Amino acid sequence: MTVKKFKLFLASDVEKEEQWLTELSSKGLHLIKYRLGLYYFEEDPNHSYVYQIDFRDADDDYFQLYKDTGWEHIESFIQKFHYFRTPANKESLKKLYSDRESVKETFQRMVQFYMVIFFAMIVSQLGLILTWKGYVIQIVVASLVAFIFIIYLYLFFALKRKIDFYK
Repeated sequence: MTVKKFKLFLASDVEKEEQWLTELSSKGLHLIKYRLGLYYFEEDPNHSYVYQIDFRDADDDYFQLYKDTGWEHIESFIQKFHYFRTPANKESLKKLYSDRESVKETFQRMVQFYMVIFFAMIVSQLGLILTWKGYVIQIVVASLVAFIFIIYLYLFFALKRKIDFYK
């Protein structure tokens, strides 16, 4: 049976997301699909997995490396976030790209990726600013943009702290 759960994580909380997925797997819920905060799980109490999420552009060699080291590719979201799992009872459980330098580089890639989106969002709102008349819809849209702006600032701050931690 497929179970759906909605939960939002910021990109800076990738470790928390991995822990959450691993915890659910230990309870018999195993990720099969992810779509913008909506997680799809299959129920199977006979298995338990450890999850790893990686953020990077990927090619066939990248996926082959994970496969060769015992990790199963589950899902990719926006061709950047890649979800992998391996059995929890595996003897030598080693996450790939988990050394300090690789983790730091992952967070740096996230900053670059989200900076592009952030600046595109800012530029796309120039029309709102240039045609400002104070209409209710403009106030609502400006409030929504301000909220998203604050979330992005928090994301950049959290990613910066993580990058500094892994230096």
